[in-house]
Amino acid sequence: MSQAQDIGPQAVDLDETAPALDVESILAIHRDPGGYIGFRRKCAPWIDRRGTQRNEENLFSLRADDLRSMFPSVAKWLIDDSYMTVNAYFSAAPWKNKTTDLPDVRRKEKHLRSLTACYADIDCGRPESEEPGAALTWRQAQHEAEFLADNGVIPQPSIMARSGRGVYLFWLLRDVKEPEKLPHAWPEKVELYKACNRALNERLRTHRLPADKAAIDAARVLRVPGSIHRAALRRVRYVIQADDHGRGFVYTLPELAEALDVAALDGDLPDQTRKLARPAQYRKVKNPGSAPLRSNSWRKTAALRAQDLLTISQARGGFLKRGMKYQDGHTSHGRKKHLELYANFLRGSGADPAAALDALRSMAANMRPPWPDEPGDPTPQDLVAAEYATDRRRRWSDATLCSLLGVSADLARELDLKTIRPRDVATEADQNRPLQADMIQARREWLREYIHAHPNTGGGGRWTARKVRDALSAFSPYPWQNHETANQDLNAIGYVMRRSRGGRPRKALKSSKAGK
Repeated sequence: MSQAQDIGPQAVDLDETAPALDVESILAIHRDPGGYIGFRRKCAPWIDRRGTQRNEENLFSLRADDLRSMFPSVAKWLIDDSYMTVNAYFSAAPWKNKTTDLPDVRRKEKHLRSLTACYADIDCGRPESEEPGAALTWRQAQHEAEFLADNGVIPQPSIMARSGRGVYLFWLLRDVKEPEKLPHAWPEKVELYKACNRALNERLRTHRLPADKAAIDAARVLRVPGSIHRAALRRVRYVIQADDHGRGFVYTLPELAEALDVAALDGDLPDQTRKLARPAQYRKVKNPGSAPLRSNSWRKTAALRAQDLLTISQARGGFLKRGMKYQDGHTSHGRKKHLELYANFLRGSGADPAAALDALRSMAANMRPPWPDEPGDPTPQDLVAAEYATDRRRRWSDATLCSLLGVSADLARELDLKTIRPRDVATEADQNRPLQADMIQARREWLREYIHAHPNTGGGGRWTARKVRDALSAFSPYPWQNHETANQDLNAIGYVMRRSRGGRPRKALKSSKAGK
């Protein structure tokens, strides 16, 4: 194993003007040019809108392929106690950060675009802690991790880093089918990703390396390479590992899972089902501002249920025979029942029979034991034929599905299930909407004040959705992303859209209420 740099315990240069921030190490992890990297930093304590005290703040998000050119202008915010997202997001937040005036950071797993690296955060350098291994220096912990890797306890890390007092370990990822790309952050892949992180933590802790138990999620932030850890008075250093042939260590998720004895289930959703189930940021709209086809809503529900079922299967390592119990105590209702549910959801999503059969065969092969295994068991082909032989739509309530699949509120939250979840979990999601409502109200108030202060900017006092989107999105703190949002905001503040006989908006007329 290569030790390319000396990262010994000698005193480090803490001159804040020194060009120590390491862009190349960031890009060694973020290899998706179109992915967004979010940056944060520690700050003075403050209270958020939920009344929770925070000591960190978002700074900005940048596309990976813009990082080199933008870095000189943003490095001043990253000199000390700064953090970056481990995985890549599909976009920056659609509002600007008040501190930097740059696009803000998204921090939820549902907004992820690709998975860059599995990781472990070893919390050593804490002699005051009684946890085994916590008193180790970062150098001692690094040597212990190298020993475990050399002996096959953990896979060889791609990158090892001194985080200040502790040690970071990274295992870079690549896609199974397209090795030059990163794996998509589909929900079932995120669940496998977290299972691998959890297994890495357990192996490290078993060998007296105090890996942070909470550091398994895909939305984690870790310290920026080259920044200063103020409490430890050390710079954060990343070192890329190489094998005897000078090649870096890069893994697929199934390869890591196999090395860690984690069940990695094969198979994917059919293309038509994935198209409906994937998050909104992946869907391209031909006509910005147009409403989705309402008749597709039940197809989308079926697609999301198929995705949830695939995520549950991954979390449980495959469905069990009827009567057997999972680790959480739920008794399986049988492999055939789960296959029938999956076939029903796939048909409801609009998947063609051939694609549904491939997906069903993959799920059947992942079951414990694989299905079919007894004389008289219907094959996946039989189940698909029976499902597609009827046009009758089977209606399932979320409560019934939760009961069949043993989905508790805690499990639904842990797996971030979209539809198969108890009512109280769905209610929690609804209760978070006032924060969104506050942002909408703030955006409309900003627009009202701007129009009142610039009455002629819209062209003779007339503002249209296109003018709002094009003229204001470039510099407002609340950018308008499509015509429909701009129409709604104009109507709300008193600029009512006049419509033609065919219902198409013609132009916006200034209302007497505007500017009040």
